[in-house]
Amino acid sequence: MTTYPDLLAQTSAHVRDAATVLRADRFWTPREALDAIGDYHGLLDAVASHTRRLLWPAQLGRIGLARRRDGIPPVERAAIKLAAGIEALTGEARPHPSQIGGAGTPWARAALSLRAAADLVATHYTREGRPRTPDAAHTTTATFDAGLADLGNLAQAVLAHEDPLALRAIQAGVPRGVVARQLPGLEHLADLARKLPTEMPERLEAQLDALGQVPLRPRTDDPATELTDRMVRLRQATWELTGNRSDALASLRTMAGLGIAVHAHAAAFHGADLAAPDTAGAGRGAGALVGHARAWQRLHHALSEFAILAPTATSIRDDAAAVGRLLRELAPIEHRHGSAPFTPAERQIAARLNGAVQLMADVAVHEGTTFDRLARAGLLYMPARMLPRDLVSERPDLATARLEQRLVHAPDVITGATARLYAEVASHPIDVPTAAPVGRLAPASTDASPISMA
Repeated sequence: MTTYPDLLAQTSAHVRDAATVLRADRFWTPREALDAIGDYHGLLDAVASHTRRLLWPAQLGRIGLARRRDGIPPVERAAIKLAAGIEALTGEARPHPSQIGGAGTPWARAALSLRAAADLVATHYTREGRPRTPDAAHTTTATFDAGLADLGNLAQAVLAHEDPLALRAIQAGVPRGVVARQLPGLEHLADLARKLPTEMPERLEAQLDALGQVPLRPRTDDPATELTDRMVRLRQATWELTGNRSDALASLRTMAGLGIAVHAHAAAFHGADLAAPDTAGAGRGAGALVGHARAWQRLHHALSEFAILAPTATSIRDDAAAVGRLLRELAPIEHRHGSAPFTPAERQIAARLNGAVQLMADVAVHEGTTFDRLARAGLLYMPARMLPRDLVSERPDLATARLEQRLVHAPDVITGATARLYAEVASHPIDVPTAAPVGRLAPASTDASPISMA
C-alpha cells in the first residue's frame, strides 16, 4: 500500500534522475529544452500546491490565529512566502500546463508523485478540515510544520538545478532572453526554502509517515494484499465507531473475535503450539502472540455478557468475515511452520500477518474508547443472573433483579474490568508482555486449553 513517505521517496528519486540527465547529457533541440523547462516549472508548481495542502489543516488547527498574523509560527510564514513566490513565476493557471502534456521527463514524473502525495493528504480530511481517518486524527499542527520542513529540503534540491538547466537550454539553442524570462534567478526562493527546516524548533520523528491510502474497495487479486486492505478498512470502521452508537457492542464483539483469530493464526504461522500452556517466555516471539490471543479471548468472553438497547446496523461483519477466510487461507492453524527459514513468499505473508497484529493494537485503542463512551453514558446492560454473587449480596436492587431475571445497568466494577482488558490487548504483543488477568472476567493465564476460534 502506497504511503506518504513512499510518494516523497519517489519524488526524490525522479529529481535525482533529472539531475543525472543534466550532468551527463545535453538537450538536442530547443524544443526538448523548453519542454524540460516547462516540466521544471510544473514541479515548482507542485511544490507550491503541496505547501498549500500542508498549510490548510495546520491553519485550520490554528483558527484563532487567523486574524493575528504575528501569531503564525515562522515555519508557516516562510512556507506562505515560498508558495506565493513560486506561483508568481509559474502562473495561476489550473491545471498547470505541464500536467496536460503527460510525464515525459523526470521533472514531470517528480511533479506527478508530489501531487499524488498532496492528494493523499487530502483524502484524510473533510472539506471543512476535520479528520476522516485515525491517522489524520493523530496529526497535529506541529506534524504539518515538520512536513513543511521536509518540503523545504526538497524545494532546495529542486531550485539548485536552475542554473544547470538554464545553461543546457542555452547550449541547445534557446535564446538567452527566453531562458532569462523562464528562469530569471530563483535564489530568493531558495533562501525561503532554506528557512523552512531551520525554523523548526525541534525535529519530530513521526511527521506524516503514518498517512497511507484509505481503500474504498479492497483489492482482491492477491490474498495477502486483500488481507492488508481489509484490516485497514476495519481499523477505519472501528475509529468511526467511536462516534456512532448503533451496533457498537455487536461490532466490538466481532472485532474481539477477529483479534483472537489474527493472533492465533500469526502465532501458528511462526510455529507456536496454541494448545500449550503459557510459560515464562510468553512475552517473547510467538509465545507473546499466543498470550495476546488468549487476552483477546478473555475480552470476547467479557463482551458477551453485555447488552445494548440500540438499533443494529452492521458495517464491519463483511470485512471481518473476509479477514477470517484469508487467515485460514494464508496461515492455516493446522499447518504450523517448522524451523526451516521462510521462503520469499512466506516472508511476504509473515509481513502481512505482522501488519495485521499491529493494526489490531490500533483497533483495540479505538474500541476501548467506544466501550468507555458506552459505559460512561450508561448504555451497557447485562442480565442480572450474570453478576457475581459477592456483588449481588451487597446490592438489594441487584438481588431483586436477579430473582426477576431482568437486565440491569452494567456495574462500574464489571465495565472497569473489561476496560482493563482493552488496555491489555492495545499493547503490541512483542513489545509488552501479556499482563496478568484482571478480575472475575479473566481466567487464569496458565490455562492450557486450546484457543477457541468461535
